[in-house]
Amino acid sequence: MPDTPQSVDRARTRKKPSATRQPRRIQARRRRRQRRFFASTLVVVGLLAGSAFALDQLAREDDAGGPGSVAGPTASPVATPTPDPSPEPSPEPTEPPVVLELSGDFPADGPGSFRIGTDQGEQLGASGQLLRFRVAIEENIDEDLAEFAEFVDDTLGHPDGWTAGGDLSFQRVPDGAPADFTIYLATSGTTERMCAQGGLNVVAPGLPEGGVSCRLFGQVVLNLHRWRTSVSHYVAEEVPLEVYRQMVLNHEVGHELGLGHEDCPEPGGPAPVMQQQSISLRGCEAWPFPYVDGVRHTGPPVP
Repeated sequence: MPDTPQSVDRARTRKKPSATRQPRRIQARRRRRQRRFFASTLVVVGLLAGSAFALDQLAREDDAGGPGSVAGPTASPVATPTPDPSPEPSPEPTEPPVVLELSGDFPADGPGSFRIGTDQGEQLGASGQLLRFRVAIEENIDEDLAEFAEFVDDTLGHPDGWTAGGDLSFQRVPDGAPADFTIYLATSGTTERMCAQGGLNVVAPGLPEGGVSCRLFGQVVLNLHRWRTSVSHYVAEEVPLEVYRQMVLNHEVGHELGLGHEDCPEPGGPAPVMQQQSISLRGCEAWPFPYVDGVRHTGPPVP
C-alpha cells in the first residue's frame, strides 16, 4: 500500500533479530563490496612489485656488463632437459551478474483487462488457514504468465515467507475457481486507476517516479514500473531486482492479511517487510520476507 497510515489488527510476533545477526543475503551484499575493494588493492600492490623487480634487474645488468667491464671466456652451453609445461590453473567460478533493474521500453498504461492464470499450484504451507489466490497480468504487458505464477508461488512458499509461522497456507487456483484474492501485475496507469478506486494515491508527491503498488480488498496490485526498475535506493545499495519483487509482493499480501505499516526497528538490521521500503529504508538493510531465519521480524507500528 502507498504511504498512508493504516490501523489494523497486528500479527503476534516473536523476538526480533539483532543487527549483529544478519541474514545471509545482507552479508553477501557486504562481501561483494569488500571483494571489489580488495581486488583494487591487489592490482596496485602488483604494479608496485613489478616496478621494483624491473629496477633490480637493470641494476644487476649494469654491475655485470656495463662500460669498462671485461668479458670472461664463454662457457659451452649445457643441455638441460625441458620440463613438462605446467597445467593451466582452472579459472575460479565467477558469480553471475546481479540484475538491479531491467532496461528497455515497457508500457506506461494499458487497457485494464487481464490475462488470468489457468493452472492450479501446489499448496504452500502445511497447516493453518488456507487462502486461495489467482494471478493476472494486464494484456499489453510482455511478461510470461507461467513465470509470474511460479515467482509468486516461490515467494509465498519461501521458508521465511508468510507460511513460516504455521498458521497460514496459500494455494494458487485457476480462473473461474473461488479465490480469496487476486495478484495483478498492471501498468502504472492502470495501477493508479485501480488504487484510486479505494481512495489510494500511488503517484502522490514524494513517491518514486512511476508510482508504487497497492492493495485493495481482495486485490493485490503490483505496479509494472516498480516491477522492472525497482527503486533508486535499492539500486544504489546493489540490492537485486528479485529481492525488491519479493519484498513488494510480501508487503502487499501482508496488507491483505490485515497488517499495517511498520518502521525500522534497529539501524543496520533487516527492514521489516511491512516497512515502506519502496520509499525509504530509514537506516535498515533491505529484507524481503516477514521472517528472518524462521523468526517473525517486525518493527514499531507507523501511526
